[in-house]
Formats: sequence, structure tokens, C-alpha cells
Amino acid sequence: MEKPYGEANRDRPPSSRRATAEREKAASAQPEGALSGDGPTALPAEEAAPTPPNAAASVERQFVSSPVITIEDAPPSARENVTKPLLASEALMEDLAPMRPAQDAARIWCAAVGVGFLLLGGLSLAGLRPDGVVAGPPAFVLGIVALFTALTSVSYRQRAVAMVVLGAIATVIGLQSSGTAFGWGAARAVAAIALPAALVFRSRYRAYSGARWLLVAAFLVALPSFGQAVAQLALLDPHLAQLGAAMVILAVLSSLTGFMGAETTGAGTFLAVAVVLSFTVDLVIGRVAQLSAFSPRELVSVLSAGLAFAATSALTSLGLFQVLAWRLAADARRIDLHSRPTDKDGPDRRPPSGGEWLT
Repeated sequence: MEKPYGEANRDRPPSSRRATAEREKAASAQPEGALSGDGPTALPAEEAAPTPPNAAASVERQFVSSPVITIEDAPPSARENVTKPLLASEALMEDLAPMRPAQDAARIWCAAVGVGFLLLGGLSLAGLRPDGVVAGPPAFVLGIVALFTALTSVSYRQRAVAMVVLGAIATVIGLQSSGTAFGWGAARAVAAIALPAALVFRSRYRAYSGARWLLVAAFLVALPSFGQAVAQLALLDPHLAQLGAAMVILAVLSSLTGFMGAETTGAGTFLAVAVVLSFTVDLVIGRVAQLSAFSPRELVSVLSAGLAFAATSALTSLGLFQVLAWRLAADARRIDLHSRPTDKDGPDRRPPSGGEWLT
């Protein structure tokens, strides 16, 4: 028994239905003569495309059992190329307690001091410095060593230690050729090295409590030179050398800002430069006041001695700061970044709500 047209089409899969519709459309488009046997006779739809009764069910099973497309993970090489994002806590930690501060500045300063020592050696050979030709070879040796320290690739600690040793040797040589009292000269040099190093360390590690103890130790070391400046300013008659003493007193007293809270750096870097310059000006003015005649040779000798003192003190102070940073940076990083300030006015300091101010 033949099925009606709609039921027969319903049992066929969608592809067989589309093929049957195209054949019926082509048959209707043929001329009338084609129906009388002039052309090929079109077969009925049931005979032209016999469809098994379970075709629709098989197509449905194909759609249902189609594989699920999964997104594969990136290969390990692609995951390794992705850079780790910098967290805010890591950036804050590097700001509060850097591991290798002033690493590039140390190389630049070593190169500048090395060139300066070579120039001082040339002035010694020209007879414009005390001791004449005798002071030339040590200056050349110090200059070559400083340039070698700046240009070679050494570790952070090795360069810092080399800067301290180089500065100490240059300071001893300068004190022997200065002609002044060795004790007061050494006190000035030690103060110009220790106090700036402690100020810079306090500035870079402001959240570290040990930085303030180092600043206390530096003040104790600078106390003899500070006392000499106070005595020179108070006990002597008005003199040109008192100007340098006043600058030393002002610079040392300004360094007390290093004992401020951890929220500020205390302008430690700028004060360190001011301390070195004040001691240098004190040295230069004191030597100028002792001159009997202002000859060009004497003036060049005094200025070159002041320049050598400033460069050596800055080099040694920077090296001492880096030695302290290398030794204490790990300890300075043991801080709590999420700690809250202590409440001194009571447990509840919240501002009043919007309606409490009316009462």
C-alpha cells in the first residue's frame, strides 16, 4: 500500500528530500513532448531514491555522536615566553628595600674618579701640587685601578669593597701630603665618608629600623669634627675659616632629618652631597686662610687638594653604602607591607556618619 506524499517525505533524510525536490522541479520544467516518450521517463520518487526506513535515525545518531571540539592548552614553550606580571607589592618592596642600589652609578663614579686621579698625577708631574713629581706615580696608579674597577665586569660586592679600599688608600696618601695635623684631617675625612653613607642608606631603606641606628653611629663618628667646627666658630676671633666651620655645622644639623618617620626619605641623598661639599669647602677655606701670598701655583694646589678630597670622600662613601646594602638588604626586606599605623588616640577614630554631626 502506497503512503501519502507527505508521509513518504517525512521518512526520508534531509539530503534525499532535497534531491527529490530538485528532480520534481526538473520534471515540471520539461516540455509536454517529453511526457509522451520522446525523452527519458522520470521515475517515481519512491523508485528513484529508495531510502531505508532507518536512515533518519542514523543521521540523528551522527549529529548526536559528533566529537566535542576541545581547546588544547598552550604548549610549554608558549607558556614560558609569557612574562610574569610585576605585582604592586613587589614594586613597593623594591622601592623600600632594593637589592643592588646605585649599581650603574658606582661604575660611572669610578670612571670619573679614575680620570680625576690621572689629571692630578699630571699636575704633580707639572710641579703644581705638593711633593711635586713624587706624588705623580701614586695618583696614576689610583687612577688606573679606578678605571679598571669601572670597566671590568665584577660583582656588586666586589666593586663596593674595591671602592672602599681605593678611597681609604687615597685618603691616607692625601693626609700625608696635606701638611696639616693628621688627627684632625683624619677626623674630617672619616666624617665626610661615614655620615653621607648613613644618610643615603637611610634614604633608600627608610622602612628599615636599623638604618636609624647606622645614622646614630655616623653622628658619633662625625662628633669630633663637628666639635672642632663649633669651637672654631665660637672661640676664635672673626676669621675667614669660620665660614667653612659654619657650613659644616649647618650640614651636620640638617642631617637630623634622617630621624623622621618611614613615610619620608629625609632628603638623605641631597644632604649627603651637602655634607661632602661642606667639609670640602671647610678644607679649602682653611688652606686659603693659611696662604701668605695668592700665587697661581698655590691656588691650583689648594683647589686640586679640595677636588681630590671631595672625589675620594664621595667614592669611599658610595662604596661603604653599597657594602651596607649588600649586607643588610635581605634583613631590610623583612617588613610587613600591609601593616597599619598604630592608633594613638583610641581604638575608634572613624569619622562621624552623615547624621551624627547634626547632634
